[in-house]
Amino acid sequence: MNQLVRRICIPVLIAVFVLSANTYAATADDYSTRSASQLIDDLPQIDSESLAIADYAMYGTFLPNDAAISLKLSAFGVPSSRIPAQIRELVRRGPLALPELIKHLDDRRPTKWEVGNKPGYNLSQIPRDAYWWTDFSDEYDPRSRRPSDEKPETGKLPMMKEFQGRYTMKVADICYTLIGQIVNRRLVGVHAAPTAGLMVNSPIEVPVLAEKTRNDWKKADAEDLRASLLADLRGTERRFHDSALERLRLYYPDTYNSLEGDDLKRKEQFEKDEAKRESSPK
Repeated sequence: MNQLVRRICIPVLIAVFVLSANTYAATADDYSTRSASQLIDDLPQIDSESLAIADYAMYGTFLPNDAAISLKLSAFGVPSSRIPAQIRELVRRGPLALPELIKHLDDRRPTKWEVGNKPGYNLSQIPRDAYWWTDFSDEYDPRSRRPSDEKPETGKLPMMKEFQGRYTMKVADICYTLIGQIVNRRLVGVHAAPTAGLMVNSPIEVPVLAEKTRNDWKKADAEDLRASLLADLRGTERRFHDSALERLRLYYPDTYNSLEGDDLKRKEQFEKDEAKRESSPK
């Protein structure tokens, strides 16, 4: 038993993996002429975890960025390096896709991807097939960056509602994650959690997630998103700085190229760090 505990109760590993762009060559060109609604209609075809969204990892990466993939948390291994083309294309469109993604936060259509424990599992199996606990939760990263929002209330924990067996990921769950990708917030539909647990943040199972997301972003147009990203860049939370620059570079290149003062200094450091990662041995 002690050996089993050591296998499964290993603290979630923190690592950074830099993958060649060739490893997950973009196929989004096949989808470039499709509307955002049509791309969302293709989300039910998602059949497994990927760099975009995974049940046993959390990625701190901006999906359209071919330069590098940053694996922040991994419980049981590294998932497929494939990024589904419809997911990549939706994130690439950013503010143009955002309104349509928000419309689908109550989309109950199932994907082909199931998460959780398989029937007949036992904890002596490979850990990734046997979670100690599986919960629905209400983890949400708000738009507002007021000082009162920068740190959670003392003692306040995410809601946790247990479920048994397998859960089929819904289109709404994928859209929730992709909205987070676009707006620079940690909206994560599913992820591993210490120790040997699984957290599912589903707007279908926990409707307050859809409500909060709509309250924050439903009325946000392209200019609102640009202002939000600039506020992230200039804010006190450093975790938002580089990710805001990545999105500004893709969605608002004129703004990115005209940054001045402290914004420019952060941009130059961001580009220097990025170049260093790209030149590192693969």
